[in-house]
Amino acid sequence: MKKISNIIKHYFNKNLWIIYILGFVLSLVGSFQVYHGRYDSILKEISVISVSVLKLFLFVPIEGFIKENPLAYELATWVAPMSTLLATFSVFNKSYTAIKLKLTHFHKEHIIVMGYNDYSLSFMKNYISLKNKKKILCVLPERISEKDVETLSRIGVMTCTIDYMSGLNDENIRISSEYNFASVDTIICFEDEPKNYGYLKLISELIVKSKKKKEKTVNVYVNTVNKYIRNIVQHKMDEIKIFDIKYFNIYDLISYNLINLKNFKLYETSGLKKEYFSFDDFSNSIGTPNILLIGFKNCGKSLFELAVNQTTINAKENMKITIVDRKISNIIEEYKATIRELKKVANIELIDGDINHISTQNKIRENHKKAPFTAVLFSTKNCTESLIFMDLLGEEIFKNVNTAVFCENIWENKSLIESILLKYSNITVFGKLIDVLNFEAITNEPLEIKAKEFNAYYKEISGKIMNFPEEDISIEEQWNSLSNIKKDSSRSQCMHQNVKEVLLAKIAQMEGFSSVEELLDRWKAMVNSVSVKEQINIIEKNPAMNYMSALEHKRWSSFYYMKNFVYSEKKDEVNCTHNSLIDDWDEFLHSDKREEVIYDFISVLSVK
Repeated sequence: MKKISNIIKHYFNKNLWIIYILGFVLSLVGSFQVYHGRYDSILKEISVISVSVLKLFLFVPIEGFIKENPLAYELATWVAPMSTLLATFSVFNKSYTAIKLKLTHFHKEHIIVMGYNDYSLSFMKNYISLKNKKKILCVLPERISEKDVETLSRIGVMTCTIDYMSGLNDENIRISSEYNFASVDTIICFEDEPKNYGYLKLISELIVKSKKKKEKTVNVYVNTVNKYIRNIVQHKMDEIKIFDIKYFNIYDLISYNLINLKNFKLYETSGLKKEYFSFDDFSNSIGTPNILLIGFKNCGKSLFELAVNQTTINAKENMKITIVDRKISNIIEEYKATIRELKKVANIELIDGDINHISTQNKIRENHKKAPFTAVLFSTKNCTESLIFMDLLGEEIFKNVNTAVFCENIWENKSLIESILLKYSNITVFGKLIDVLNFEAITNEPLEIKAKEFNAYYKEISGKIMNFPEEDISIEEQWNSLSNIKKDSSRSQCMHQNVKEVLLAKIAQMEGFSSVEELLDRWKAMVNSVSVKEQINIIEKNPAMNYMSALEHKRWSSFYYMKNFVYSEKKDEVNCTHNSLIDDWDEFLHSDKREEVIYDFISVLSVK
């Protein structure tokens, strides 16, 4: 019933002008029929007809209701005043909506959404549709258009404006107090970079000024597009102690949704055999992922960055990736400027061209013949072009290879998608914005909880193995003490646990254990109650323990390389340098960093 009511209201409001025109025409025609010919003077007649029309709109028709009048006049006595009422309600609608929102939101818990754009509007609409949710307060810059505010009011979002140019002035302080910023525990920011960081800084200061006592931290989620800017400012943002900031990118969420939630496999790990029992044998038998990525803008970059983490299965070899795009050489050169050690995380081959061109298609065929692709990822916005390309290359590539196709609006391409799926059932379609522009996807609570638990478990095992004194500190306190880059490192480590678990399951089977848990318990027992020096010796002599430690070190190094870190004897997060970024595992084992091997091994033991 509510849906039908909303449809009726929509079309009624849309066609309101018809009632206004009908009221005017009926009043004019009816008054003309009543008064035409009564007066000798044409000016007098026009004057009387005009006054009659006006009085009809003011609820006081000259002829009254008792006399019998022409049909047009009789209809005008109803339609004209109705038009006046509707016009009056329209004029006062803004005040009515504001009062209604105030009453609806009175003494309710809120989340703050900062900024108005397509992404934030979609998020707010999705959020409002949830049951048992908090109310939304949308904080907007002072120069926001009236039309945008009206759009938000219509969907039930309360708004307020902040003059970011004026900082901590009296008016901004008054608004933050009136709308009770201090009670909010969640902020989601969709403002553009880099001004979003300045806006958040001001909001934090307004909250601090409003708070009467120290309360729990505010969870802040910041939409980022330019990750280089984020890497520059995040150290200063970490200084805002009342905020626990998590950065998200729409295309990162889409990529995460594909690889972690849809369980899309970038590589199938082959089995391990008992006779393969050296470090090199492990590496050779596991093989190397070989990915074809079509497109490297927006979603393509996010898929590449996630694949770097999730395809780290070979401790000696980087993943291979062939990237196809128009002017890809220029795009990659720009990308390298923000990731200086890109060559250390992947073996990249570029094909510069259009996938519709036969020369590009032939190059892809040749690459596949030389080394078959383990997965194909289409990331271009033109879903139709991707699907046609698949049909053109046919069974040569796509019949037995896991393939993912990016499509923001599946309904536009539904028939074509379903037709291609009849030929190739191994295709996964992904990219719906509704899947990621929601509270669950942006906050990603399961991964966040897992990362916090991993961090605490990692510290607990470290303490036991390294004989550190016990600390009485909560999981939340441990997490909040980390810098943002270390939090991201924990999240990446947790995402990689599924990859480690597959390898550990094969090792457990090979070594005669019934489960991964039993294998890890055995490994813990082997290194317990001995010195760190002896622990490293045990790890180095055991091929499986050695391999898994090397694998985690490689994954950890790739994470920091993708954050634009380089090796230096001095460890410095602000200047993106780290003294443990030694790529050759043998070199690392025989360097002055040898004892740090235990931390890589502890990460392996933390797999749950």
